[in-house]
Amino acid sequence: MLTWINENAKWVIVIFAVGIIVGLLAMDRVPDQGLPQQYPVGKVNGETISFEEFDANLKNAINNDPSGAQMGDEGYAEIRSNVFNMFVQQMLLNEEFKAAGLNASVAEMKEELRSRPEVVRNIVGQEAQERLYMLQATAVSQEDAMQRVQGYISTLPQFLMDTTFDQSAYEQWLNTPAAYEWQGMINYERELKTKIVLLRQLQTFVGAGLYPTSLEARYALENRMTEHSLEVASVASADFPVTETIDSITVAAYFKAFPDSFFVRKDQMKMDYTFIPIQPTASDDVRIKEYAMTLYFQLTDTSSAAAAPFEEVARITSEDPGSAANGGLLGDYTAKGVWVPEFEAVAFALDSGAISEPVRTQFGYHIIQSHGKTTEDSVEKVKVSHILLSVTPSLETVDSLEIILEEVRLAVMEKGLSFAEAAQEKNLPVHSTGWLTKGEKDQISEIGYLKGLSSFAFANPERTDLSSNVSPVMRNDRFVVLANKTDSLFGGTRSLSLYFDEIRASLERKKSADAAANYLTSVAARVQTPGDSVEKVKIDSVQASFASFVPGVGFSNPTLYRILSTQKTGEWGAAVPTDDGAVMVKIISKQVPDEEVISKALPSELETLYRFGTSTLFREYMASLESSAKVENNLDLYYRD
Repeated sequence: MLTWINENAKWVIVIFAVGIIVGLLAMDRVPDQGLPQQYPVGKVNGETISFEEFDANLKNAINNDPSGAQMGDEGYAEIRSNVFNMFVQQMLLNEEFKAAGLNASVAEMKEELRSRPEVVRNIVGQEAQERLYMLQATAVSQEDAMQRVQGYISTLPQFLMDTTFDQSAYEQWLNTPAAYEWQGMINYERELKTKIVLLRQLQTFVGAGLYPTSLEARYALENRMTEHSLEVASVASADFPVTETIDSITVAAYFKAFPDSFFVRKDQMKMDYTFIPIQPTASDDVRIKEYAMTLYFQLTDTSSAAAAPFEEVARITSEDPGSAANGGLLGDYTAKGVWVPEFEAVAFALDSGAISEPVRTQFGYHIIQSHGKTTEDSVEKVKVSHILLSVTPSLETVDSLEIILEEVRLAVMEKGLSFAEAAQEKNLPVHSTGWLTKGEKDQISEIGYLKGLSSFAFANPERTDLSSNVSPVMRNDRFVVLANKTDSLFGGTRSLSLYFDEIRASLERKKSADAAANYLTSVAARVQTPGDSVEKVKIDSVQASFASFVPGVGFSNPTLYRILSTQKTGEWGAAVPTDDGAVMVKIISKQVPDEEVISKALPSELETLYRFGTSTLFREYMASLESSAKVENNLDLYYRD
């Protein structure tokens, strides 16, 4: 067999490559090359994202992902979405750069390089390492490799070699032409010129009107540094549950009173769905057992001189990720009580070197090899290796489940049955989703991630195969699923149905908080009496500033600010509803910071306020750009997800 592989290695590689492509196509990870090119991957305010550019960035992102080849469908879809969003953000930024007439000067680029030595060291260091690998790979001998490596190392910039970083040596290197002959530096210089420096300029431009005053900084400092000694009486909302459900008329009235608070931000969809769990059948069990027996006979066939060692077979075939790489070895000598009973009984019964027939446990079929026994402190222990073959559903099993749901689909599409009627014919229950949001994960809570769900729910107009209300049969590792669209909402509209449960829950929380406040008011005299314990009321002694956490109130919120800024010292205040129930507070004392302390902290506070303010302002600015942009996403035309 090995001889044949050696003689036909070229064809083996070709077949293997074709197999990979077929597998990727089966997973919908290779784009549809037959797609008419008039459809770009996407558009941002009319500007197109080409497939070639997008796909190159996607491949780069996948190659840099730590999960690598083990990435599942969900991870792949998430990376693809992230890459698309990065394109959108950069294209919007480019529009702003152009509109503002921003350009990166040489001085700005040099300052960026000067102030980011850790970035440059990483870029140049990685490229140097790659060149060293190439030198070693092309050397004709070990001596030649050593000479090449040593010669190359002698040409590297000194700042890269020193264990203690020398900023002056680094800056001196930046002023030499050699610094810009590195490919990584050329790429980084391009990034500085087209993105990084321009982004900093835009951030400065956006925050140009934001200059916190010393009065604002002083005010923030005094609030944060003023300490209050408090006595807090709190009552929890949970002790005052709403006994009568708030009716739909009340919810609708609230919605009508505040209509602008209930916009549909993105397209929404509701569905009915039915599913069948993917579980191995009796024939799947027999199939795996037969394979396990085949391996067992190969491992124990003493007539064959070419029989593979147990360790090699375990590395290749075992599905136990914890032991396969170690040739199936399950640690050192182990006492009873660690493994499941079926496995343990066989492991302890084997003689040293013996290999067991396949043993069935909840994990699948195990072939066990004993490495001997020992006794320590009267406790018998055994050392074993194993090969695990999981019992999984075959393609035939999954296909048979998909056929059942396909029959349900055809009953709706061709016989005119309702989705519920068609599912009932197959004795399948029908479930309903909540509102699913466009652009979020393809997930139903009961099912988990479901590849293709979003493409069906929010089908591209060009996806004529998904124009029906009934989905194609979809599946993940655990279920095959069929869905039926039942309701939809579109971004930019107002919707009572979307926010109905949220409004009702909010009104119920308010009702509970008001009930808690009324109760606290009714027992206020007892609460204020030292030593008197009152049912449902918790008393806490607290040291707090405006930015502190106070039981029953929460952390640094408007309710706490109102209490501490308006209430007199030495007196109990009135009961106040909060998000958690109600509180009544007594300010025992207040300690204001010294003027000297505030004056000393003022410069740092001004800088913090400016940095925080500009950062917040720029995030809001970018969010506004994205929300107002006209974005067309055609990923589902290329990646059949």
